[in-house]
Amino acid sequence: MMRMIAERIDRGRFTLPELASELNVGQDTLLERLFMMERLGFIVRSVGCIRSPCAEAPRYCSRCSGCRELWGRAVTEYTLTEKGRQLARIKKLEDKIV
Repeated sequence: MMRMIAERIDRGRFTLPELASELNVGQDTLLERLFMMERLGFIVRSVGCIRSPCAEAPRYCSRCSGCRELWGRAVTEYTLTEKGRQLARIKKLEDKIV
């Protein structure tokens, strides 16, 4: 499952409900796996902006609390590390071989 998650992060943004549905798992299970991937060094988690790009920049930049104050929630972004990119590439290579 970690390879599938890495490949999906490599493709771009998603919501937790979307990804959980794609993987056919519950959101709690997905969050546990994301936390594990972070601890293992496959991904980096950061707080992002709810609007991309933030329409109010620089007043509401991606590292400030502006959007959270406006919308009442923070957005978490996941980025692959080099180790995570290698994991995603392994998945792509396996798909090509089959």
